[in-house]
Amino acid sequence: MDFFDILQFIPAIIILAAIVGVVFLVINVRRRRSRVDTGIGTVRRLYFYSVSFVALMMVANGVMLVSMDLLDRLFGGSAVSDSTTRLAWGLALIIVGLPLWAFHWRAMAGHVAINAVETQSEIRKIYLYLIIGVALIFMVIGAFTALEQVFNTEDFKGFSWAAVVVWSVVWGLHWRIDTGEGHPTPETLGIRRFYLYVASLATLVLLALGAGRVVHVILSEGYSSAFSSSVVLSERSGIWTHALRSALAAAIVGGGVWAVHWFVFARRDFESSLRWAYLYVFAILGGIFTTMISTGLVVAGVLMWAFRAPVADPTVEHFEYLPAAIASLGVGISIWSYHWWRAQHEAGQSPLLKLSANRAYEYIVAALGLSALSFASFAAIDTGLAVLIEQSRELISGDDLWREQFAVTLTLALIGGSFWGYYWRSAQRRLALDDTSSERSSLSRKVFTFLVLGIGVLALLISASATLFVFLRDALDASLALDTLRDIRPAIAVALTAGFILPYQWSVYRADRLSRSEVRQETVQPKRVSVLAQAGSQEFIRGIEDALGYSVETLYWTDAEAVTPLLTSEALSELASRVADSQGPSVLIVPEPAGARVLSYD
Repeated sequence: MDFFDILQFIPAIIILAAIVGVVFLVINVRRRRSRVDTGIGTVRRLYFYSVSFVALMMVANGVMLVSMDLLDRLFGGSAVSDSTTRLAWGLALIIVGLPLWAFHWRAMAGHVAINAVETQSEIRKIYLYLIIGVALIFMVIGAFTALEQVFNTEDFKGFSWAAVVVWSVVWGLHWRIDTGEGHPTPETLGIRRFYLYVASLATLVLLALGAGRVVHVILSEGYSSAFSSSVVLSERSGIWTHALRSALAAAIVGGGVWAVHWFVFARRDFESSLRWAYLYVFAILGGIFTTMISTGLVVAGVLMWAFRAPVADPTVEHFEYLPAAIASLGVGISIWSYHWWRAQHEAGQSPLLKLSANRAYEYIVAALGLSALSFASFAAIDTGLAVLIEQSRELISGDDLWREQFAVTLTLALIGGSFWGYYWRSAQRRLALDDTSSERSSLSRKVFTFLVLGIGVLALLISASATLFVFLRDALDASLALDTLRDIRPAIAVALTAGFILPYQWSVYRADRLSRSEVRQETVQPKRVSVLAQAGSQEFIRGIEDALGYSVETLYWTDAEAVTPLLTSEALSELASRVADSQGPSVLIVPEPAGARVLSYD
């Protein structure tokens, strides 16, 4: 990998980081208005940190060019060019960039030393983590290509070793600066969390791809050795192939960087919303999706072979897909299992949080299962209509089209039905055991219900519009024929699939709504409730809101004696009863180590 190929991505990284920074600042502008900025001002910060970033990139890249040239001349052998262009470019970048960066960074360091409020600047934190992120990207690329050289898959290139050394120094220095300053505001802590979980997610993907590829190569070699008669050992280098070594390098680098960020830097960050987004939206959901796809490939392949057995390709050739599918299945199950265990372990510290986590998990998997089941219904209806419309014996018994479609449809039905049936029954069973308004009005259940209803209604509208359009088009052209039915066949399949799902989901929605209405009729008029809570008490606030059935106002408690009690569902219900029985129209809830006080006032 040539250094100049990497260099072209830097402008895109800068633009993307600038967009993220602007969005972050806009989102927090209202909160910032409540604070008095006694620092040097936003405009001056933007100038100093923008120039510092550009200058530092010049210096780091200049050092890399010089280091690459030196390393290639020392260890690159005769293939190295005698051109001094790269060395000249590196020295030029250093000579121009170093004084520029030193002046601006020294000026900002002086402001930070004089005025501690500068460490609370979001612009400063964005600058630090932008450099840390860019440095991490180059470190990963350099480490990957360096390992490839160690494994003898690539010739020696100075870029790899220069990238690891130079960008490790840049990363380490800025990480040390940020750690020393700390994160005194929620905004600055949010920037750190954004970096941690984006880096964790990206390196987890690299680890998964590398590990999956390693398993795939090993299984493929074993499968070929066991079943293929065309293996010629003299033309092979054994299992230690180029593909295995490259995959192993990716797994080692991705796994190492992921482990450092996840197990070290983010090990105690349990209150972060980004952490739960990483766990559920990306890791767990990604693991489930990978598992479902891989399982589907295995099952569909087996069914296709069974249905096509009389005219099928040789069995050994047909099942050559198994190593890749099994490797993906193993990676998917591993990611799913570990992150689900991790989420359960962290949620176990709070009964309320564990209940919310279990809800979200069940509805996520149920939604994936229902999606697969919907595709199976669509494919079955579409295939059935094709058989009726075409009336062709060849469609049924001639080619493999019908058999392959049937195998895919049956696979989707089996996998989707299993996932949806198991987890939906689990959610309904919990509802039967605890038929309360908080369970029926939970965010996870609402999102699932309205997502299914919304997609179903939208599918009906689109299919009806498409059907009407095709019919009117052919009717106005006086060309109504069998082709008209062929054109509207997919729309009919979509409409019928939605027609199967929507009535049941609508009945679930009506039952939930009627139950909530009955509970509301039994309760008194909501009061104006304020909760005195310390930072990081979102789950405590959410539990109170679920128990009351309406929103509360949060007053942030900054005293040293601020506490966040862990309340069970029974304790929250008892707290809601005390709020309802209070005398005044307004209530203040003050947390205590063993519960909470309820103070009523006019």
